[in-house]
Amino acid sequence: MQNDKNQNSNKVKKWLKVVAWVVGVAQLLFIGLFFFTAWLEHKIERMVADQSKGVYKLQVYGLETSPFIGSLSVDSLALTPDFKKWQALSEQGQKVPRTLLNLQASAINLRNFNYAKALFSQDVQLDELKVQQPKLLMTVMRPDTTEEHKPLHETVKGFIKGLKIGRIDVREAGLNYRKGSSSDTLFALRKFDLVVTDYQLDSASFQAKDRAYYAQKYKLMVSEAFYLLSDNLYKATADSILIDTESETILVNSVQLKPTVEPAALARAKGKAVTYQEVEVRQASFKGVDFRAHSRDNSIRVKHLALQKPSLVAFKDKQHFEDKGTKELPHDMVQSIKTSFLIDFLELIDGYIRYAELVPKAVERGHISFHKLNVSITNLSNIPEQISMDNPALVQASTMVMDRAKLELTIRLPLLQENGYHTLEGRIGETNLQVLNPILMPAAFVQVQSGHISRGTFKAELSRNRANGSMLLLYNNLHIELLTKGSGGDQGLGKEVLSFLANKVAIESSNPEVGEEPRTGNITVTRDSQKSVFNYWKECLTSGFFSSMGLKGMAKQ
Repeated sequence: MQNDKNQNSNKVKKWLKVVAWVVGVAQLLFIGLFFFTAWLEHKIERMVADQSKGVYKLQVYGLETSPFIGSLSVDSLALTPDFKKWQALSEQGQKVPRTLLNLQASAINLRNFNYAKALFSQDVQLDELKVQQPKLLMTVMRPDTTEEHKPLHETVKGFIKGLKIGRIDVREAGLNYRKGSSSDTLFALRKFDLVVTDYQLDSASFQAKDRAYYAQKYKLMVSEAFYLLSDNLYKATADSILIDTESETILVNSVQLKPTVEPAALARAKGKAVTYQEVEVRQASFKGVDFRAHSRDNSIRVKHLALQKPSLVAFKDKQHFEDKGTKELPHDMVQSIKTSFLIDFLELIDGYIRYAELVPKAVERGHISFHKLNVSITNLSNIPEQISMDNPALVQASTMVMDRAKLELTIRLPLLQENGYHTLEGRIGETNLQVLNPILMPAAFVQVQSGHISRGTFKAELSRNRANGSMLLLYNNLHIELLTKGSGGDQGLGKEVLSFLANKVAIESSNPEVGEEPRTGNITVTRDSQKSVFNYWKECLTSGFFSSMGLKGMAKQ
């Protein structure tokens, strides 16, 4: 009996020793982990300050670590730039970043994180990085003058170089971008989620043809985005954006581009007559986007771009402001783009355009509208191997002018031709010419009393300075009135006499006249370089119209 008690007592003592050792080790580990966590927190903050030369201050709150299972988490984090320090270093000629970041984040979690490699500036690897509610402010401190940019993996230093992350998961983030520490935000993503799979920051990942931007795939989902154009006179917004590199798609909903000032203020800011434009697009859908090529060589290639229900409402005040400067042709615009690009097929679906203008001596605006506008553009590119005289960009469009007259256009644009050469041809459907009075009366001081078009065809060759072509327009019972400028649509006595003479002597009231063959009108236009390419194309149609009607001098007037 006594022996049994002694044996039980020895067992209890052994277990107590084991428990004591376990508790002791646990206490040591807890104390060690506490000091390790404090040391690591200080180490990280000190490392950021040292490597940034004091430009950045990092504050970490609620850091928790578990080196045994490779986990690290923080309750919140703040990375704050010192603009005065940056300025001082810049004035000393020291190398400083062009862009400063201000980051505030809630919970951050790292899984399977290798502490040793991170602390000794070796390649850092982790399975997953989760970031909750980060708010990032990017401030551009000086313009980018670099002609050729190096890939990211060639410019980063320290522990970031060679970084590998299995999955990055960013939730409820916000981004703001500005130029200068005292300027307004130029670009913002109000709220977005980002998921990145298999990110590897090295040369092999950069060159891999099955990867984009160092990762296997990206998926970005944005709610509310806006962009303030550099002159602060226009603001672009979108309700939502979806970018998916795996499916090669970009989807943008409810796009708007609107001025930030009134028409007169916009013209004063530009110092000339300008077109005040409001643009809306229900949805912009990009398919077949080659993200991989863009990540390697910055080229843009899109197989299909569709704009659903685009709308443009425009106004130009020519009465109080003058046209100045030289307007570009499509050729000039394309050739000025340094980034090589190719859009195989672009389409505008069920669009609408309304253009109004106020001309000198007019008492009201004239306007013209285009309804049910459908446009397809193929082979839109600035790549010499892609586009030529034999293989131009091809524009095909159809619309209802004033929602009454059918108009079809085909434009061939060899966009790399220095002389701006292109061709214009099309068809005009049956309509009454009175539908044009809302633009003719206030803007040209001409009123169509009667006139009916059966059909018409036209074609022209255009260059940078001149256009020549022909128009066959079949019409009958044409009668016009010349209006007195500044009268609001009334005729003075002199205009009544001129209208009578024009209708009786100059104007051919029908084409063809009874017993005659149809007449072909000539298109002859000298381009006004102060006006847009759309005005150039309009002048071609106007020239053909008036030539067909016997009013060759009227087109220029």
